[in-house]
Amino acid sequence: MRPERPGGAPPGTAPLSHPEPLDAFARTGAALGSRYRLERIAASSAERVLFEAYDETLKRRVSLRINFYLEPEARAWFLREAEALGQLDHPAIRHVYDAGVVGDLAFRVGNWIDGEGLLSAVERGPRPLPTVLALARDLLGGLEHAHLHGIIVRRVAPATVLVTSAGRGTVTDLRYCSYVLPAIPAGAAPSDQSFMAPEVRGGGVGDPTGDVYTAGALLYYVVTGQEPPLDPARARRPSELRPTTPRAIERLILRAMQPVPEERYLTAAEMLEDLAADAGTFETRAISVGGGSSGPDEDRPRWEQRLRRALGDDYELLALLGIGGFGRVYRVRDLHLERQVALKVLQPSLTQDPEVVERFRREAQLAARLSHPNIVNIYDIAGRSGLIWYTMELIDGPSLAQLVEREGPAPVDRVVRLLREALSALAHAHGSGLVHRDIKPENMLIAPDGSLQITDFGLALALRGKFGGATSQSGTPQFASPEQLLGERVDQRSDLYSLAAVAYYALLGKAPFPGLTVEQVLAKQTTNQFPTSRGVREDVSDALERVLDRALSADVEARYPSAAEFLQAVNRTTDNSGLEPVADWARAAARWLRGSPLD
Repeated sequence: MRPERPGGAPPGTAPLSHPEPLDAFARTGAALGSRYRLERIAASSAERVLFEAYDETLKRRVSLRINFYLEPEARAWFLREAEALGQLDHPAIRHVYDAGVVGDLAFRVGNWIDGEGLLSAVERGPRPLPTVLALARDLLGGLEHAHLHGIIVRRVAPATVLVTSAGRGTVTDLRYCSYVLPAIPAGAAPSDQSFMAPEVRGGGVGDPTGDVYTAGALLYYVVTGQEPPLDPARARRPSELRPTTPRAIERLILRAMQPVPEERYLTAAEMLEDLAADAGTFETRAISVGGGSSGPDEDRPRWEQRLRRALGDDYELLALLGIGGFGRVYRVRDLHLERQVALKVLQPSLTQDPEVVERFRREAQLAARLSHPNIVNIYDIAGRSGLIWYTMELIDGPSLAQLVEREGPAPVDRVVRLLREALSALAHAHGSGLVHRDIKPENMLIAPDGSLQITDFGLALALRGKFGGATSQSGTPQFASPEQLLGERVDQRSDLYSLAAVAYYALLGKAPFPGLTVEQVLAKQTTNQFPTSRGVREDVSDALERVLDRALSADVEARYPSAAEFLQAVNRTTDNSGLEPVADWARAAARWLRGSPLD
């Protein structure tokens, strides 16, 4: 604490109860001399003025708060608060560089914070959810730091917090903290008592559970945009006021605001640890490689806890949608845009190689350029802590595999629609130079309106697994083309082969080339042992089977050369006058018998 300077303003100078800007500048400049260049008044009240100033000696911007003398009790209170701030050194609590008394004014110098008051920010509307999480970490970290130094903050109100454009929060006011309590003038009651724990509103010192309450009340305010009621029992659940509130945040707030102190978190550190367990600890996004691995037998709770921590302030994990050869798909909430999306997190074992990560990024960029009503949109690619994921449009419906498993073989008209929409999508992708390589029922999603949505474009090529990119949970791809299984060159006709196999699966309710091993599948494929609906269902026309069989030819050159020609052939099957001709009786017999190599 700096002692009173000689030569300052005389003690008898009249108090400045309502400072005029010019008077405030003049009296502060006269008292402090040339050390600080006063830039502007950032805030003012009856007895205090906050200047943005420049320290001419240390060449940095500072905050300069001036207390114009009203009475000794008010000055002592101001200086005692400066002492309290001086006890602490945490980025979420304003620093004090210097303090003292000069004539009839007291001052304190602290760090300058580029930001706005939380009160002003929330007046524009509830805060974005990622910034809520960042503010919660800052606030709880600062409170725990104060507790370790024996200080109970007691009140953190919106008017006493500054937030930066990145959402970082700083507590600027400790005038009602436990350290200052003995110096508070009689009759000085704190405002914003809804942000104080009930047990300290009457002047009690309180303990860390009281600060847990004030943290919960402040988070309630920034999430909902509404001040919490004085009686915490009357507080509505945040999700009632803002349906997109993450469950982790709501649970945190409701526990922190319990009326009985023993039912709250006992410390700010416990509350922060609970937040980190559900919402993670990361606030910035960057693709990373390595940093941990996860075996295929890692249990789901451990996997999801790791993923929650990695997703940090970007996404809230909601539900597991499926597990595939490349990773897991989750329903998540994008906390920036406050909408639900699908998130596919890749198996860490697939992304340990930086070249694979770079290739995956390039393929994701290509896939993201696709714009077609039957292709799932890719939104973003990101990663942390050894995990890499991408987000995509959420299709609120089953995959074709789930649909067939649940309902059995699909009606012919539905399969024809599936073929048309899939071929339209593939024509668009192939025209953009992108081959899917892993067309299978699990990658074909059915939207609520019945339309088809194809997912995972480019992923197979990027990760370059076995079988030319085709995958299967069983380890033996049932819908891959022969050239994929043999490790040969793959082009768009491989996608057409896989689509025809998927169509037969939808018609028959089983894989067209069943087998426990790759060799067994290849044996059927390479001898054109086509599946047949004969004896199983009579509503599948010979014309449709002939179209599918051509696409399933083991000879790549015998297949349709493009998705467009395959689509034209499918369309002709619904026109009796346009059926594909049968060349001769032997070919017709071969199609009847199935298993003939003629095709």
